[in-house]
Amino acid sequence: MAQRPQKGGQSVVQLAQQQLISALTSFKLFVQLLDLTGMSESVPWFKSQTWSELRQFFAALPPRRIRSLGFVLSVSLLQGVIDMLLVGLLARFVGVLAGAKLSDQVPGVWFFGGRFLDQATWIVSLLIGAYWFASGLRFASAYLQSRLAADIWSDLVNKVYLNLMMQRYEFFTRKQTAVLAERFNRVLALMSRSVLSPMIVILASALNVLVLFVGVALVLGGRALLVFVLIFSAYLLTSRLIVPYLRLASRQRVRFSRRINLLFSESIRSIRDVQLYSSHRYFVDRVARDGLIAKRYERWSRLLPDVPRFAIEPMAITILFLVGLSPALAQGNSQALRDALPELATILMVLVRMSAPLQNVFRDLNKLRGGLPEIQDAVELLRMESDRLVLGSPGVPSKEGVLPRRFIELRDLAFRYQGSEQDVVSQINLTIPVGSRIALVGKTGSGKTTLAHLLLGLLSPSNGDLLLDGVPVTNEEMPAWQANCAFVPQDIRLLDASIRENVAFCQDPDDIEDDAVWSALEAAQFNEFVAQMPFGLYTMCGENGVRLSGGQRQRLSLARAFYRRASLLVLDEATSALDNKTEQDVLQALDLVGRRCTMVVIAHRLNTVRKCDRIYELDGGRLVAQGDFDSLVGRSASFREMTLLDADGTLHG
Repeated sequence: MAQRPQKGGQSVVQLAQQQLISALTSFKLFVQLLDLTGMSESVPWFKSQTWSELRQFFAALPPRRIRSLGFVLSVSLLQGVIDMLLVGLLARFVGVLAGAKLSDQVPGVWFFGGRFLDQATWIVSLLIGAYWFASGLRFASAYLQSRLAADIWSDLVNKVYLNLMMQRYEFFTRKQTAVLAERFNRVLALMSRSVLSPMIVILASALNVLVLFVGVALVLGGRALLVFVLIFSAYLLTSRLIVPYLRLASRQRVRFSRRINLLFSESIRSIRDVQLYSSHRYFVDRVARDGLIAKRYERWSRLLPDVPRFAIEPMAITILFLVGLSPALAQGNSQALRDALPELATILMVLVRMSAPLQNVFRDLNKLRGGLPEIQDAVELLRMESDRLVLGSPGVPSKEGVLPRRFIELRDLAFRYQGSEQDVVSQINLTIPVGSRIALVGKTGSGKTTLAHLLLGLLSPSNGDLLLDGVPVTNEEMPAWQANCAFVPQDIRLLDASIRENVAFCQDPDDIEDDAVWSALEAAQFNEFVAQMPFGLYTMCGENGVRLSGGQRQRLSLARAFYRRASLLVLDEATSALDNKTEQDVLQALDLVGRRCTMVVIAHRLNTVRKCDRIYELDGGRLVAQGDFDSLVGRSASFREMTLLDADGTLHG
């Protein structure tokens, strides 16, 4: 009997390690191992939505993270072996104190046999050393687990962000920006705490418990096995009972947290109107109401995973004494009661060593189930395929390779948004000679900006083609074409960075050409103002240019377009926020720039469109008239009406 634990323990450890390392080469194999053991049939949540999402989640991890997970679990396996050693030493120590006769484990050394003091000295020395080693191993295991969770989190966030950035422009027109930001921030903030750390702790703690369970069952036999099976079943039952409430609390927490984020975003975006109309109570009251509900559900989602621990500790003691002592008490046999004490003490010590990892398994398993919304969001974002190509992608030519020499053409072009049955623009046929300046005019909602987005390749036509010198632009050529374009939108977006970095837009600060920046600012009639700023080019603009006026922001956006030295420049109401004098100066600069590039102007001001070589009028998404300014006035009644109404120099609509 003295040698049996050592041999049996070694064989179990070796077998478990071999199976685990081979299974963890990928998470799919790990899940298959669970299925082969029959656990998926006996425990329904192995087939649940949580595990389905986790399979897809871990399948997206790089192989090096799976190997790191295998190493972390190997450390946990060693930790379980050391815990078995501690339990064995404590059991021997109890036997010594009880006066039991123990045979020598190591011949010639008074290890377990021999005199009382020899036995006690050896066992106490080994216990002290084993406890120090076990504590160091636990620290190493905790460090490796936290490091692995951080590495996986970094891989996850980088991949999710890259997937989002590689979607087509149309994807962002279908999604609410605030919802996308909230989903990404939730993955950023909660994945590590609610998914990654619990998952790693579950695997490591389960392995530790498994080693203790197998070792004690082999040494102590059926009665110990019965105790552990009953305790494990009680854990499962308690956990199973709280899962529906935990998932409800987690979903409601996510729901109301999302509503709070949306209310906050809307209030900040509308802060001017909120203050003007004293509407702050509308947002404050709703945030307070939803925040109270969200915190209530968050409180339950934090408390419920710990419920099994409060129920299981007294239940475990009850099961232990009922199984261990009730037979002897029922017989009234005091000697049998004394004989049962060493085995009972051993089981109790194993339970003490096993309680922490076992509670970790069930607490984090419940936390993992409660984190299902975060898993679903992460899996959905991870599964997004890259939907567009960029410069440098295989098959994408250089920007010079697609540069048109004669004309840019839209042929039989139509576009409708996904899920819509109505075209935004249709039957568009127009040809733009290289180096010319054209204007798009029409009422609000007539399709001018959509047509500009199609020309820039931001939207893909439902029908028809964009052609350069008569050759349709392919998907592989679109990034090269976009590299030749610049766009000044109506709704300007600036970086929370310096004037210099905003003009160069996302260019490495070390690669920015300051002379080119000043030239672009001069063309935009903004150089003198920047020169008077305290820090010149290095003056910070604030979030979305909050420190600049509307006209200054528009001129800075123009400078950004000029800095690109684009072959096609699209201006969507690019001078609408400028005063008449500044607009005239910018238009003179555009006259010079326009001879070096093709220009498409969307404007309502007569001064802007009058100098265009050709004007195209849109109505209801169709081209209804075209020509130069004078011919269009005579040919189009609607355009003539707009000019007559334009008493102050603006084409209304």
